[in-house]
Amino acid sequence: MKRAGKFAATLWIAFGGICQAQFHTNVITTPNGGILNYSVDGSAQTCPTFNLTAGMTNILRINTASSHPVIITTNRNTLMTSYYNRAAPENIFSGNIALRIPATGFPSVLYYICSVHGFSGQINVIAPVSPVPLRNQILSLRIGTNVVMTSTGTNTTWTLIPEFSSNLVGGIWGPVPGFTNTFANGTNTTTFNRLDPICGPSVYLRVRQQQN
Repeated sequence: MKRAGKFAATLWIAFGGICQAQFHTNVITTPNGGILNYSVDGSAQTCPTFNLTAGMTNILRINTASSHPVIITTNRNTLMTSYYNRAAPENIFSGNIALRIPATGFPSVLYYICSVHGFSGQINVIAPVSPVPLRNQILSLRIGTNVVMTSTGTNTTWTLIPEFSSNLVGGIWGPVPGFTNTFANGTNTTTFNRLDPICGPSVYLRVRQQQN
């Protein structure tokens, strides 16, 4: 806790943790005796569209008829020049295809195609979840005609929101009105008007992280 005059500042970060798996697996099969159709994860839909996440290794577990080997491409074309270069091995009917999709610069759409007959389905590639930033720490608090609070910074996908309370026992916190944030060189500077007119001369401050 930091004190400046009758102001007290305490840091209490409120955000939900995000856990991103290292691997994700989908199963591609040929149901009903190997007709011109792929099923994904047991779906009854013909060659359904499904999503994969960039920034991680996605495993396609292939268990199809030998006449329907699977390739992963960047367009609906079975030419080798269309193969996605981060999928390996290609053109298999049994085993695993690993798609190592980068977190940036990834294609928005891929295709899983039978290299023999050309029937196919679409894979939508979605952006990875932004990682939770490191826990923040209040560094300083200056009280004058306004309040200037500095804290360890966050990244561009998270915002620091100052909140205040005049009664910690009640557990009620409200957002500080009219604040501004400036982020530079790893430090966030938050500026806002004095809170005396709202809650009197004594107040507690905290900083909450919120994803944009």
